[in-house]
Amino acid sequence: MSENQTVIGGYELKNCVASGASTQIWEVTQQGATTPFAMKLLLPDALKSPEAKAVLKHEYKVGNSFEHPNLIKLFRMEMTRDHGFFIMEYFRAPSLKAQISGNLAETQSRFKKIAEAVCQAFVHMNEKGWMHRDIKPDNILVNKTGEVRVIDFSLASRIATGLMKLLAGKQKNIMGTRTYIAPEIILKKPPTIQSDVYSLGVTFFELVTGSPPFAGLSPSDLLKKHIGEAAAPPSLVNPNVTPELDAVLLKMLSKKPKDRFGDMREVMSVLRNIKCFKEDPFELYEKKSKDAKANESLSVDKRLDSRADADRVSRGVMAPLKPAKGKRLTAPIGEMEAVKKIGGGKAPAASNPAPQPQPQMPGMQMMPGMMPQMPYGMQAPMPGMMYPGMQMAPQPMMPQMQPYPGQMPGQMPGQMPGQMPPGQPMMPPGAMPMPQMAPQQPQVQIPAQPAAPAVPPDARQAVPTPSPAKPATTPAPAPKVKPEPVDDLDFMMELPDIS
Repeated sequence: MSENQTVIGGYELKNCVASGASTQIWEVTQQGATTPFAMKLLLPDALKSPEAKAVLKHEYKVGNSFEHPNLIKLFRMEMTRDHGFFIMEYFRAPSLKAQISGNLAETQSRFKKIAEAVCQAFVHMNEKGWMHRDIKPDNILVNKTGEVRVIDFSLASRIATGLMKLLAGKQKNIMGTRTYIAPEIILKKPPTIQSDVYSLGVTFFELVTGSPPFAGLSPSDLLKKHIGEAAAPPSLVNPNVTPELDAVLLKMLSKKPKDRFGDMREVMSVLRNIKCFKEDPFELYEKKSKDAKANESLSVDKRLDSRADADRVSRGVMAPLKPAKGKRLTAPIGEMEAVKKIGGGKAPAASNPAPQPQPQMPGMQMMPGMMPQMPYGMQAPMPGMMYPGMQMAPQPMMPQMQPYPGQMPGQMPGQMPGQMPPGQPMMPPGAMPMPQMAPQQPQVQIPAQPAAPAVPPDARQAVPTPSPAKPATTPAPAPKVKPEPVDDLDFMMELPDIS
């Protein structure tokens, strides 16, 4: 067929559905019509091979003899020097293999319907005297509603009966697909209906677990496992599989043909009367998906919390306490302000709460010899200094008194030399007396950020000195946070099937 050729045997080629070693499947329509069909077309190189032409004729002969809704229908064949093809029903559906790979849970939820339809198709083939001999998920088409079509009858052979069984000897060639082939076929023994039962058992096993029961590192290793290795129960791979389905599939996969079911009708009857899954596979899948999303969201929250904790520690802010059940904890205002500022690029407040501003204080009058009570955050004046908002009260003039005989100037009567007058505080030599302070009407405005108060020397024992706040510009060093270990993920790699 040339690249520009779009019409073959009166059919227009629309779309290539699949391609093999010797044939291609095309979606076609008859010229002047719109009804779609499928064409199995020999490739130009295969058209030169008598064996390839004989296989195509054999497949058409077998398929054209069937009349069952679950078997693909074949209509017309044409073999000429220029082309070779046959026309069949165009069933718009992916293969069971594609659905296992892309939509396993939903396909498993229709397992019983699919299994019954497939068994009915093979029962009809057996009644017509044929065995399929290449049962696998690739040769079973399933649409969204669960309708089934079995395709590809190129390896189909007659069922040996009576004398044919006695005369049948070893087969010359091993025919089939290695992943689904029966042990007796590998040993070149004559095929039987039980051989198809084994291949169907491998197909069902893959459907309920997602993978076939045997896989090898090489083709010969895979064939040896079919012969000498017992299949594991499907429930070990999929715990949702019931023990009843385990027993059915393991019986279908028995190494000896006599230990399997007698025919496809028996398999269909047994599957009808058992429960295949403990829970609906699709509902279970949805439930697991929701749980996985919830766990993922929780893990993200934990990671964010850990990052916030590390950031908080690096900035020197204490982590918020977790309240006990039934109790509610309130963090200090300064700490809450600092936590809110984390992540905003602002330095947090110091760990000690800032002092509250004091109310405005009027000027006060001091008694002689007493230190003034200063507003919070202002330094006490030194002797002889003026305090803002206060003024010096005029000192009354002491009347001039005539000294008694022997009395020193300025000495009160009855006063010993060097003794202070009564009612006057002791003053060091050379110190000026403390002036009396008078109130003033204007009030003192407290600064927005007062400095630490100074405590008079006489009151240091009674008033505790507040500890200075830690500077916010020198945060404590952040502890090194070790990253959480992440387990490596193990990936299973399935070998491609070799036919």
